[in-house]
Amino acid sequence: MRHLGILSIITLLFFACTNDEDMDSNDVNGSAEYLVTFKIDWNSEDFPTNYPSNAHFSRVIGWSHDANQSLFKIGTDASDGIRNMAETGGTSPLDTELKELIEEGNGHNYYIGSNLGSGTGEIVLRVEATEQHSFITLATMIAPSPDWYIAVVDINLMENNSFVNQKTVEAHVYDAGTDNGISYSSPNETTDPQEPITLFVDSPVGDGVQLNATIATVNFTKM
Repeated sequence: MRHLGILSIITLLFFACTNDEDMDSNDVNGSAEYLVTFKIDWNSEDFPTNYPSNAHFSRVIGWSHDANQSLFKIGTDASDGIRNMAETGGTSPLDTELKELIEEGNGHNYYIGSNLGSGTGEIVLRVEATEQHSFITLATMIAPSPDWYIAVVDINLMENNSFVNQKTVEAHVYDAGTDNGISYSSPNETTDPQEPITLFVDSPVGDGVQLNATIATVNFTKM
């Protein structure tokens, strides 16, 4: 009887370990859904230079993708879709560009969230990451502006072969390199030839070296 008792304990431990390993394996080979919260704080106190009376943000747009994608990366030319998002806040034709990349196997899905009618507040949306496409990129236009937007680019939601439970990152301000304007209300003036996407830290949002303050943080919470 004593031997049977020991054998039963060993068997239970074996199956418990096996179940834990299966859960980890399923987690890695499957997908994970995340609640994404943009906490935006573009305010007149931290960003007083020419702060616009109609400050707002366009609808968030982005996608889940693999590590090898160049879309939105610093030093690359903005696509027509990024140009339109950065200059007008439109989600087209960027949505079509993302669809085409996904159909080619470069991404899992694309996402369009809500806008924000002021300079401060939250935008919340859901995204899904997979083992093959665990990187997330999301962007929203700073409006009004010539071609500036805030974004989180290439955020990896997998660490140590497992989906993270939570991750918070700082959003950065980018210049799409498609408009020569230097202030929020500058008239449209196409940059010709087009310049690469760059981080934007100049006036009116920064001092040329860094932003006046953090303009937004983005939190990813696993559902």
